[in-house]
Amino acid sequence: MADLAATYMGIPMAGPVVVAACSLSGRVETIQRIEAAGAGGLVIKSLFEEQIMAEEVQLKKEERVGAERFPESLTYFPPVDHAGAREHLMWIERTRKVVQMPLIGSLNAYTPGGWADYARQIEQTGVNALELNVYAVQTDPDRSGADVEAELFDTVSAVIDQVSIPVSVKLSPFYSSVVNIASELDRRGAKGLVLFNRFIQPDIDPEAEALRNVMDLSRPAEMRLPLRYVALLYGKVDADLAANTGIHTPDAIVRQILAGAAVVEVASVLYAHDVEYIRTLHDGVDRWMDQKGYRKLTDFRGKLSQADAPAPFAYERAQYVELLMQQV
Repeated sequence: MADLAATYMGIPMAGPVVVAACSLSGRVETIQRIEAAGAGGLVIKSLFEEQIMAEEVQLKKEERVGAERFPESLTYFPPVDHAGAREHLMWIERTRKVVQMPLIGSLNAYTPGGWADYARQIEQTGVNALELNVYAVQTDPDRSGADVEAELFDTVSAVIDQVSIPVSVKLSPFYSSVVNIASELDRRGAKGLVLFNRFIQPDIDPEAEALRNVMDLSRPAEMRLPLRYVALLYGKVDADLAANTGIHTPDAIVRQILAGAAVVEVASVLYAHDVEYIRTLHDGVDRWMDQKGYRKLTDFRGKLSQADAPAPFAYERAQYVELLMQQV
């Protein structure tokens, strides 16, 4: 039997399968089942900037109403600086008390603002690390890509400077140069890079002539995008790489580790099969390792990264040209 122990951002884990930030972490009983199934770790569902802003606006409104009637009522309300995060922080603390597996807090931000402060508060709940999800739909035609990237770097740097736990960044695949972005985040101290964020895209209902939001599960073919960039980045950055999106089978996990991933993050496959499927994923990796004669994950991690692959240019344009030529 192979040793599936993994290390991510310096954190020892029982296996390479980490549960991504999602609603599965919304119930204590489910989290306990996730741990029992052998998950390497779990990313707590995200605290969204919109949640904090909405709750703070409501609290300020209530303060104003109270002040108009009874000025002393202002003392009944807590400071608004962190009101939106309080319930989330209490939930993380509760979760930390019931499981031993590594927990990773998650912040979903799009402005530098007070995120360093919220990150510090999440650290105090006892999480092992923090995953920073910095993403916004850019709609201003006068705002350059360089401006967007500068804000990303400033936000991540501010968080890293304020916490002592390792910080990972969950990246969008839509930057003009993902490799450059990853390299700069690595230089600024990010200990992990999650490739990639998978966004919910709006849709249109033609019958109702209205917008609609649809939550689609990922598809196995989607894992090839993170696979490419994991392979391109392995050996070029010190940060650990976590592959995310489209990872539904033990075979997919093996492929990501061969490309250079330290761990994989999964969610859709657990919605499709339930959280006990984590055990099936790990068992499949174990069987493959036994068949190949590998004793531990590091024996084959990065073996097919761009740095070590027999045909390194296959991860670049050469693969595209070859496939097109086959269609002639």
